[in-house]
Amino acid sequence: MSRGQSNKLQEAGACGPSCPGDGLPEFLRAAVVAVESGRIDQAGELLNDTAIKTVWEMLEEEPSRTALVFTLAAVLAKVGREKEAEQCYKRLLDHSPDAAAYNKLGCLCQYTGRLSEAVEYLRKAVEAEPNSPELWANLARVLMETGNMREGMQLLRNAIEKMPDNSQAHSNFLLRLHQMPELDRQMLFDEHKRWGRVHAPPSLAKVLAPNDADPDRRLRIGYISPDFRRHSVAYFLEPLLEGHDRREVEVYGYGNVEFRDEITERLAAKFDRYRDVRNLDDDAAAELIEQDQIDVLVDLAGHVGDNRLLVLARKPAPIQVTYLGYPDTTGLDAIDYRFTEVLADPPDSGAQRFYTEELAFLPDGFLCYRPPDFAPPIAPLPADEAGHITFGSFNNNCKINPVVTELWAEVLRANDNSRLLLKVKGGQERLIRDHYLDRFEKAGLSPNRVDIYGWKSPAEHLQMYERLDIALDTYPYNGATTTCEALWMGVPVVSLIGRCHASRVGLSILSRVGLEFFAASTPQEYVAKATALASNLPALAQIRSSMRARIATSGLCYAKGFASQAEAAYRQMWRRWCQSGPQRRKKISERVPGAGQLAKCGPNSRAEVISGGFGNRV
Repeated sequence: MSRGQSNKLQEAGACGPSCPGDGLPEFLRAAVVAVESGRIDQAGELLNDTAIKTVWEMLEEEPSRTALVFTLAAVLAKVGREKEAEQCYKRLLDHSPDAAAYNKLGCLCQYTGRLSEAVEYLRKAVEAEPNSPELWANLARVLMETGNMREGMQLLRNAIEKMPDNSQAHSNFLLRLHQMPELDRQMLFDEHKRWGRVHAPPSLAKVLAPNDADPDRRLRIGYISPDFRRHSVAYFLEPLLEGHDRREVEVYGYGNVEFRDEITERLAAKFDRYRDVRNLDDDAAAELIEQDQIDVLVDLAGHVGDNRLLVLARKPAPIQVTYLGYPDTTGLDAIDYRFTEVLADPPDSGAQRFYTEELAFLPDGFLCYRPPDFAPPIAPLPADEAGHITFGSFNNNCKINPVVTELWAEVLRANDNSRLLLKVKGGQERLIRDHYLDRFEKAGLSPNRVDIYGWKSPAEHLQMYERLDIALDTYPYNGATTTCEALWMGVPVVSLIGRCHASRVGLSILSRVGLEFFAASTPQEYVAKATALASNLPALAQIRSSMRARIATSGLCYAKGFASQAEAAYRQMWRRWCQSGPQRRKKISERVPGAGQLAKCGPNSRAEVISGGFGNRV
């Protein structure tokens, strides 16, 4: 499968025959176009009672035209009318029960956080069509969100074996591997290289690069992502786009966004040129990028859903970089570099050997955070009023594995009368709550000390931090956006440091804001640091009240400096390419031996050169 599956709307049931085509009534076609263009209100207005009635009348006249209902339900879900979308699928099942309708209904339940119902419908889907690897992959994904990682991973592996050409399912498998507590780094690296061999062999890459090899000219940088929308990637990309010096670089955006929103429009305006590549296949998208004469193409997705790694496999730009959206190597020979920093990937630890890309170390951290403008003010320390410490985590379900629950249980056992607050997808359901409460009980913690909530709106999500005194990070897949949000809301985060990038992001973020003390090297130290924080309420209150100013003035939010460092790295990559002569399509490390240098930039210094910029690529 050369293109990514849909993102949010597909999860809500749009996968399948839902695109405008022959036979769609004009109002439905217009609604789909409106949604794809980000005009959500207009799409909703088009789907009035009369329009919906018309769809069902058309289906009654021609029962085979179920694509009408799939399309209608998908658009209804996107405009926020999930209940109506659900009724469409249920009526369709009454009309003609089949695997596709069960699948869409299961995906919709997953999207709305009703995971137990999602599992029920997706099991019915695979029962109706047991030979569909795609359906098994969907079930696997939801099982993992309910906490059933082992069964989910096994189903996903089986699905990959049955559909070896499906690059997106294979990518999802790689992503989920990072959430397994028994993570083996060599095995993980081997799996990524396997993805590259199977889906992106070197033969896909173009041989020649026509770009003008002038080392000092203005560079054309392209960013490609499915997440130019309301997504965590946008919170870190936007300050980089704003900080770019347009005298040095011209910036292109290549959006693989299924359904645009207000964030899409805002980001698109920050590019010099924005291209929608959603409806282009891999060859066409690569050709467009090459025609734009991009010098450095930056992938922002890695193996997350809806990625366009197979576009980069065609090598449409002479220099290709992966960054931000994924905590590991891509496994592609066609991608030359990966942005990181020395805390996340310590050079002296041999980190380079686990990447097919050459590591490019940014001097002052690899993230630049844009806090949400709708964040409420920091609330007083809740422990002062509650009379007890509240620990908590708002991380993704799949990151909360048995190792994490045992560690958190130990933290609470070390702190009498403390409580744990979790916000997880599906947390409002008994199935999900019982799953986690059972884990904690097995770890020796009374379920009465744990409060579990489901998903909230973005504003409600941030407001829930008013109830937390101390945030506990996950392991081995640390939080990133969640950690930054907690800090912005005044809540210190205790993180456990591991050996791979995903388990060192907490250390990286905390160090950027001068709170590296809260990053622990061992589980015992993790418990001790959490306990030390909990035992000194005056200090905890002072940390809380001063946190936002600390974050706002730190390098974590210094967009101009971060952009200058990225531009210095792009320039160095470009000069190395220019120096490489006629064999410019070979790997960078084969062309120019030795380490490079990157510019270190602070508020008062735009380009202070330090050594050790690049590692040696394998």
